[in-house]
Amino acid sequence: MSAATATERTIDAVRELVVREELAGGTQIRQEEVAARLGVSRSPLREALRALEAEGLVHHAANRGYFVTRLNAGELRQVYLMRRLLETEVLRSARVPDDAAVAGLEGLNEDVRAAAARRTPAGMLSANRGFHDALFSLSPLDLVVAQVRRLWNLSQPYQATYLWLPGTRDRVVAEHEAMIEALRRGDRRALVRLADGHRAEAEAAVLGLLEARGS
Repeated sequence: MSAATATERTIDAVRELVVREELAGGTQIRQEEVAARLGVSRSPLREALRALEAEGLVHHAANRGYFVTRLNAGELRQVYLMRRLLETEVLRSARVPDDAAVAGLEGLNEDVRAAAARRTPAGMLSANRGFHDALFSLSPLDLVVAQVRRLWNLSQPYQATYLWLPGTRDRVVAEHEAMIEALRRGDRRALVRLADGHRAEAEAAVLGLLEARGS
């Protein structure tokens, strides 16, 4: 395996640990432990941490090492504000999907439904991300989509509890179905409106949970 490939895989692996809160916000990243857990040497891990610092997922404190970023409510509001602005442009530019793409989105939404039925929050978090990634992939605005995904990385660790609130699971699946139907019709205005409502529900719930904890 090349050094570049090892670093890329390590970036993905550490990002996954953060997004799933296996490395929780505010946690110091003990490099020897994480490297052993991932089965990599310290070199690709150091490169991965530098890359993830550029994404905002971790930060470096002088003479102390790397820590997982922990957002407060004010910072998370800014993340959702940027998501709304950028996702609106992405969805406005989305191509009308062909039958295969629609079937793919429907299949991904079924993954969300199945994870909810199995009562697996981590599975639902992953499936929900997969659905939205596929939706964003319909846009030709690659650079904007990359920034949207970076913002999702920052906000996703805070979404797990929201996705497990009573009533949320069925509503998320139903809202995804409505977005797929808007896409099928080529109604981007409706798609943006539905996505705005979908995101706003998550934002309100996540911020409510953070504020209740005094974050």
